[in-house]
Amino acid sequence: MSGFNGVSQIDRNSPVPLFLQIRQALLADIRSWPDTAAQFPTDMALAQRFKVSKMTVRQAIDDLVEAGLLERHRGRGTFVTDRAFVEQLDPVLDIDQQYAAAGHSQTTRVLSFDRRAMTERERKLFGPQLGETVVHIRRLRSANGLPLALDERIMPAVIADQAGFTADNAAQSIIARLRRAVPLARAKWQMSALLADKDLALNLSIQQGAPVLERAMTYLDPKGAILLTGRSLHRGDLVSCAFELPLDSGDLKGLQELTRGETA
Repeated sequence: MSGFNGVSQIDRNSPVPLFLQIRQALLADIRSWPDTAAQFPTDMALAQRFKVSKMTVRQAIDDLVEAGLLERHRGRGTFVTDRAFVEQLDPVLDIDQQYAAAGHSQTTRVLSFDRRAMTERERKLFGPQLGETVVHIRRLRSANGLPLALDERIMPAVIADQAGFTADNAAQSIIARLRRAVPLARAKWQMSALLADKDLALNLSIQQGAPVLERAMTYLDPKGAILLTGRSLHRGDLVSCAFELPLDSGDLKGLQELTRGETA
């Protein structure tokens, strides 16, 4: 069983279905699988490992096959593919195009689109010139049917109206729509690790307490005013984040000016 991460226990009292818990454990195995030429364990071996029926195991395996992470070959068995989910983080990148280029089908579902009064923190963040109301968008992004990230975006309602945001178009690229309406000059991002609470566990189909990668962000106009803030909560077992940073001295100076003092 080379390549196994050792997880074989499932929580039968968890609200997360058994096949999703098994799928989560197998995702960790897939990420550390040493050789794509090596056969993945059989359904029978996995059923014995997790002490469940072959039907439950087959449901988890079929999901991973549909996601493009496993392949079944008649007469040969199941094998790990090399199609990992890697998000090349770039403040102006179109995530949909990135996944499409990698052969993955990504979908975005709007969970909520709300107008509400600003909190005290948001008043300080956006300033008094942008009103007293914000638009709060919450979305779930999936690839090949597997939930990848929960997105939360907050912007002053006057900015959202200027950009023409509605519940019907909020599944589209938020930054692309915002840039067509207002000038954006800078983006600040901060990466953190945290553990999934009950809400994240249910939305991302993971176990409560599983690792999650948080990408907090703010977008500013040329005068330094914040026009949008939010965060994306990525599954730690499925999404890897790749960065490309400049090494040229001139580019590095500009990068240092943007990031100075932003790390906690």
